Amino acid sequence: MGRFHASTKHHAERTVPFGAAFDASVGKSFPRNYVTTSKYTWLSFLPLVTFEQFQKRANVYFTFICILMYLGEHTPLIDSSVSWWSTACVLIPMMAMSMVISGLDDARRHQSDRQMNNQRARAIRIGGSYGVYLDTVLWKDILVGDILVLKSEEELPADLIPLACAGQNGQCYVSTANLDGETNLKIKNCLNLAQACLCSDDLDQDGPPLLDQAIEKLPTLHGLLHIEAPSKSINKFSGSAELENGDTNKESLSAANLLLRGTQLRNTAWLFGVVVYTGPQTRMAMNSRETPTKLANLEQVVNRAMLVVLGAQAVLAMLSSVLYVAHEGKFKSLWYLYPPNTFIREGLFTRLVMNWFKFFILYSNLMPISLYAAMEICNFFQAYFVKSDLAMYDEDQDCPAAVRSTNLCHELGQISYIFSDKTGTLTQNVMELKRIAVLGQVFGEVTEQRGFSQVKELQSWAKAIPQHQMAVDAFLEVLAIAHTVMIATNNKGDQCFEAESPDEGALVEGAQQLGWTYVHRSGDAITVELAPSTSRRYAVLAVNSFNSTRKRMSTVARAPDGRLWLWVKGADNVMIARAAAVPGWINESLSNFSKDGLRTLVLGRRALDPAEAEKWLKAFEAAQCSLEDREDRLEELAEQIEVNLELLGVTGIEDKLQVGVPDTIEKLREAGIQLWVLTGDKLETARNIGFSTRLLSTSMDIAVLTGEENLEESLQEIRLQHLKAKESGLTCALMVTGLALEHVTAQNLSEDFFEVSKNCSVVVACRVSPLQKSQLVRMVRESEDPQPITLAIGDGANDVPMIQEAHVGVGVSGKEGRQAVNAADFSIAQFRFLERLLLVHGRWDYRRACKFILYTFWKNAIITMLLFYYTFFSGYSGTCMFTSTVWTSFSMILFWPVIATTLFDRDVTDAQAVKYPALYETGRLGLDLNLTKMIEMLLSAFVHSMVIMTVAVVSVGDLDIGATGSYYSFSFMIFSWVVVTMNYRAIFITTTYNWVFVASLVASFATYLLFAIVYCQLPSFFPEVYQMLYHVMQKPIFWTGGFVVPLLAMMIDIFKAYLMLEFFPDTRDLILESSVKGELSTQMRRVKSEILPATGSRDILVPRSHSWQPSAQISSSFAFNYPEGMKQVDTRLNVRSTSKLDTSLLDTAERHRDPSASSSSVSDTESVSSSQSSITSVKHQRPSSTPFAQQTMRSVQFVLSWKMVFLSSSIIGILFCCMGLGTLLVSLSASQLRILYDGPANEIDGRSSSWDFMGQNVVLPCHAPSSCTYTMKLPIDLEPPIQVYYEVKPFWQNYFSYMSSVVRPQLHGHLAQDQALQRCAQHSRVTSSGEEIFPCGLMATSVFNDTFAIRDTYIDTESPQMPIWRHFENPPEYLKEPGFSWLYERYPKVTSRDLGVRSKRFIAWMCPNFLNRASKPYGAAWQVLWVGEHGSTKGRLQLDGRTHPRNFVCFASPLAPFLGVHLELLLPQNTWGPIYQASLLFADIRSLHRFGPSFARSS
Repeated sequence: MGRFHASTKHHAERTVPFGAAFDASVGKSFPRNYVTTSKYTWLSFLPLVTFEQFQKRANVYFTFICILMYLGEHTPLIDSSVSWWSTACVLIPMMAMSMVISGLDDARRHQSDRQMNNQRARAIRIGGSYGVYLDTVLWKDILVGDILVLKSEEELPADLIPLACAGQNGQCYVSTANLDGETNLKIKNCLNLAQACLCSDDLDQDGPPLLDQAIEKLPTLHGLLHIEAPSKSINKFSGSAELENGDTNKESLSAANLLLRGTQLRNTAWLFGVVVYTGPQTRMAMNSRETPTKLANLEQVVNRAMLVVLGAQAVLAMLSSVLYVAHEGKFKSLWYLYPPNTFIREGLFTRLVMNWFKFFILYSNLMPISLYAAMEICNFFQAYFVKSDLAMYDEDQDCPAAVRSTNLCHELGQISYIFSDKTGTLTQNVMELKRIAVLGQVFGEVTEQRGFSQVKELQSWAKAIPQHQMAVDAFLEVLAIAHTVMIATNNKGDQCFEAESPDEGALVEGAQQLGWTYVHRSGDAITVELAPSTSRRYAVLAVNSFNSTRKRMSTVARAPDGRLWLWVKGADNVMIARAAAVPGWINESLSNFSKDGLRTLVLGRRALDPAEAEKWLKAFEAAQCSLEDREDRLEELAEQIEVNLELLGVTGIEDKLQVGVPDTIEKLREAGIQLWVLTGDKLETARNIGFSTRLLSTSMDIAVLTGEENLEESLQEIRLQHLKAKESGLTCALMVTGLALEHVTAQNLSEDFFEVSKNCSVVVACRVSPLQKSQLVRMVRESEDPQPITLAIGDGANDVPMIQEAHVGVGVSGKEGRQAVNAADFSIAQFRFLERLLLVHGRWDYRRACKFILYTFWKNAIITMLLFYYTFFSGYSGTCMFTSTVWTSFSMILFWPVIATTLFDRDVTDAQAVKYPALYETGRLGLDLNLTKMIEMLLSAFVHSMVIMTVAVVSVGDLDIGATGSYYSFSFMIFSWVVVTMNYRAIFITTTYNWVFVASLVASFATYLLFAIVYCQLPSFFPEVYQMLYHVMQKPIFWTGGFVVPLLAMMIDIFKAYLMLEFFPDTRDLILESSVKGELSTQMRRVKSEILPATGSRDILVPRSHSWQPSAQISSSFAFNYPEGMKQVDTRLNVRSTSKLDTSLLDTAERHRDPSASSSSVSDTESVSSSQSSITSVKHQRPSSTPFAQQTMRSVQFVLSWKMVFLSSSIIGILFCCMGLGTLLVSLSASQLRILYDGPANEIDGRSSSWDFMGQNVVLPCHAPSSCTYTMKLPIDLEPPIQVYYEVKPFWQNYFSYMSSVVRPQLHGHLAQDQALQRCAQHSRVTSSGEEIFPCGLMATSVFNDTFAIRDTYIDTESPQMPIWRHFENPPEYLKEPGFSWLYERYPKVTSRDLGVRSKRFIAWMCPNFLNRASKPYGAAWQVLWVGEHGSTKGRLQLDGRTHPRNFVCFASPLAPFLGVHLELLLPQNTWGPIYQASLLFADIRSLHRFGPSFARSS
């Protein structure tokens, strides 16, 4: 049941007028009869669902990160190199998706509520021309005081007090399956005064039907009900009724007079009832509660991992903050980063904290933002596959498996303990009388044939001796008379028994087979047929009902001969305690029946003295009419009369095992799962059921705790006994009674008990209550750390506490209603399906989920490590390696392959998983996700990230030559390599490949390509990367890196995986390897022998426990605590009165109300039968048989072996050789001449020219400010176009404050003064004379402006051949707006008045480099530079260069020389700061010659 919103108003005793006294105003003063299970309304949805989203810690964390990012972008408090929207764009859709799912779930609840509350009911109104009429009302409009009329099989819309019905003496029958899960019928009593008034004996028998006459009498009914306040108790109720029909009559009310909402009227043609509780005050609404939310173990592991990740993120942030603070002084001295005389004013702690926030934001990607949302998607599909599994579909019941907690699918693969109910779960809950014992003689055998097997033998034995016949008749008389079984008509029109418990139905059926047929119940009379022509009529005077405390029921009746008898049947322990004498054969029979696994019951009787009976019956009648303590008084009277019993015999009832139970239990034991069976049966019965189900075996050491011994000493002895048994190779088992468990709790011995039980593979608990079941589950959960994963399975309402207490609850769709199924996380039709649910789906889903989680953390760890490495190349300034847009795209692009892996990957087939349960240890022991796996994942992420970063840094030089080594292009290239590597990783961790996985890879790369195209082709949104994709993809290094990085990662992964397989294999590895070799059966025999106990006699190896009870000591196995199920038996019955059952008046009213109804009256029985027959013919719930739903798509499986390692290594080696050859050919097609001309004097003087694989390195000093001319001999021809580059190193163009000071709209045709005010610091925005700098910012005010020239060769600095593809535009106000300092005025050597910001040299400068240097194109030469011989002028290169003493626009300070080849730093002249080295580089990409070792130099 769902959660109901119960009102707190009117929770007080109430008086309800009804009939002629009905007052609508009184009814309206109580809550409406509207019940809702929904959580939200239109107004509350957004606030509540938002609040629920922020109950998830991850959402709170990322919201906090978004706020920090926003503050970092828009306030000076902290710096953030990542835009807030980059996280918000992922977080908001993820939260929105969860909100939508919650909304859709609640919309279904609203729809269900509307359907339920808009059902129609019939109310009888006083008034109109006839004085009374039938009115049709919706359930939600029913008021307290309304009189409703119901037909058989209809559900009650509110809590009612029945006034009158078609049953004899005002008795009606209801089914409470919807309320408490029990399908047995409950007998309820109408208000005697009202029943007598409306259905009195003076009614015209030849007149209209009884219903019509009763309705006509309703206007004369004038009554008041005084009842208790609404409460949760469904078994207790008190009140009184007053009826004024001339005289005032008063009658007490009890629980037998209250019909509850949700129950169904059965075996009663019609009923009148007055509404007493409505809506949220009904018993059903007040007892309903939400199924507790269960957090999966993997989710808890993920939450703990999140905390570890958060700690790692904080440590990385602190380390980076310390590094920044340690080097802060050096960077603040750099003129192009900070103005002169910039001092550190903040305290050390303040700087550490503020920079910690900056880096904490930068590394926030270490926490996977999409993990939870992606897991929800995976859980949804995993649940779909469970529900769609045809192997778990029950054809007979048309019942597939169901999933109500999708987040627990992978939990099924980690079960360590299974707690199972017995009756209805392991057994069919189909009872049959199989054996009886009379006068020490036992009849009947337990066979597969239905019914009692020795009817003739019993009859022959009885006829032989009169004494035997008398004993048999007395025995069968109890079975035929002492019961509350009703005779009804089933859906096929046949008559059957409906009993309060299947045991009782089985006894009545058994009596029928043995010659005593119960044929009729009329009022207080029961008719029994002994032969076709012989019948007996018994007058039932009183019935002492069964309850869980009494464990018995009895009937006081008058036999046909006039004698008064008390007939009793009950549990053996309570019957023996009340017997006058106990023959020896009683205990012997009980013991023998229990050994056969039968449920035993003892029958008895006592002849009553008329005086005693009369006195007792008067007291009984007074107790029934009592207004207070009615139940207690009735129970006390029963105790008085049920004494000195004559024991007549013993019955043995078989509860058949479900199909496949023994095999399933054996498989689960082989999987290493501990099984606990919790039952209400007696110890001996449970033991024999254990053997029949293969739960127990003769090779086990079975210890017993009954509660009658010294518990502490017994636990110690059992512990020692089990140690000896384990040394002998035996498996241990424990049997414990409910009494012993009570003592365990009372004496605080739970820890000792668990220490004993955890060493047992099987524990059987007998005579346990529902509360004890849940306590046992809680004890196991809380006794170990980490908690073992528990599963509880049951089919009845009494199993609900256990099911809700366990980590995973499984309901069996049995014969005890839907309560257990509705409360469970999963439901199956048969216990045998549990094998597949755990060993197949559980194991698959666990391994898939673990792969998904580890991959997600691995992916984010790699990205975070790359960001951390990059801080060393960006001056510890917090520059993000990736732009915010690229940052956002990772989750979107890399989502597809791992989802496919999570849905379809499987290392073994379903047949292998079932055949070899030892494979289940993977999840049970947590082998796929633990601390070791997390460390392996982090080490793998570290290695893979180092590979990516190393290849990137090595490659950056080649990209600089093509001007594609900029921050944007190079970060995009690394992003591309990361995508390829991570998709490779998804391939590597996947074992099974099908078309869905291939499609997911295609989707991932297609998403990447689509993103790249859109990202690089929208200049209005992303001008800094416009057309970048085209130029990056032209570089061979882009494609080479795309192969090298994943291939290196593959080599590392393959060798690591093979080493683990070779030296640290698990069971799964051994099985797969043996499968490949064809030795699987041999291997599994070895594995299985390590898990299953060795065969042999336990008596020889280990002495029996001192607490083992011999079978002679008996207690009842009859589960009186839990009456369950319903038994139906064909009988020969008399047809009941048609006039009393005639409901044609209601049928006529329905036809007038609904014109679409059929003109012919069809009984409810026939309609139900028709409905059920249609259901039987069409399987409406049969799952889809498509290969997708059944996970049987054609696939290829990868199994790692030495052959695969050798083959893959060979292929990778060949690819590397090919790429190396290609790289060599590319290197031969390019030449370069690098000239170092400025830097620290001692460095320049100490350097000499050299040659390396990249070309010629020449040292030609020319210190600023000066103009130098050099002549050198060229070793090769340089053919046009000759690209001229300059390189400044080190130069921190990728420093965060330097990069972020660019106002991009100023570079694309706008003045953007407002943005300039926000982004540009004062010294880079306004000159000393007060003019506004355009464009402003640190980058635009520190442009390199050395000039170079080659004699007789023109260097075109605006050549179209220059690798510059970006375009800047001057604003319309250019040169027109006064008060501006334009670019050409500050850098006349870089740009002209006409060009302004369109100068290619300026454009190149404004594209920051990825690493800490500025390598830019200067121009292109279009004349051939020839190779010359010694002594000739041809081939001599004369180079003129000028290094300018450039003044910064805001303050006068000569620039130090800052060009260089190497990372060398020293102090310049006239300034405190680093001295840079400068180089001029010529490159001819068409020459096929490499520079020689000799060169000429002149000055």
